Amino acid sequence: MVSRFFALLVFSMTVNAAELEGVRLEDRVRIDGQETQLNGIALRTRYHFVKIYVAGLYLPQKATSADAALGTRGAKRIHLTMVREAGAEQFVESIMHGMGANNSAAQIAQVRPQVDALMGMIRAIGTAQKGTSIILDYAPSLNGTTLIVNGKAAGPPMASEEFFRVLMRIWLGDKPVQEDLKKALLGG
Repeated sequence: MVSRFFALLVFSMTVNAAELEGVRLEDRVRIDGQETQLNGIALRTRYHFVKIYVAGLYLPQKATSADAALGTRGAKRIHLTMVREAGAEQFVESIMHGMGANNSAAQIAQVRPQVDALMGMIRAIGTAQKGTSIILDYAPSLNGTTLIVNGKAAGPPMASEEFFRVLMRIWLGDKPVQEDLKKALLGG
């Protein structure tokens, strides 16, 4: 009876996950006590053939447009799993470029302390090895975004829901880092 229960549990866990490039993301996760669901999963590439990371977007309810995803209230997650090694400066440069391409100078200025804090945490971590899990969680109870690397918080939460939206626009903005990645994260 017990072994049958575990077999059913393992089966239900495999049915409730998405996999891409050997990276497996759960269909649902709890963030800040709220259940969220995997909205989409995608592969970030460079030059269409260099695989960088698998990205997953978690929201409280499904969203098929960038506006709906960006306007969603509640807990949210951006989950990146590296499929190749990346240095901290590469990561910082990529994030800064994505933010600048998809946010106004005023939007970035509004969250400059949070941007600086995040860049500091990334630099402190150094190189992200293949398989590194990088999570950005927005928790409404904290009104903050926490950077979690391989299951451990890299620093204190960075305040402001707007900061999380500034980050989301890297992948979901008008000039996303990769158009097909945006489409896939929005369930396309």
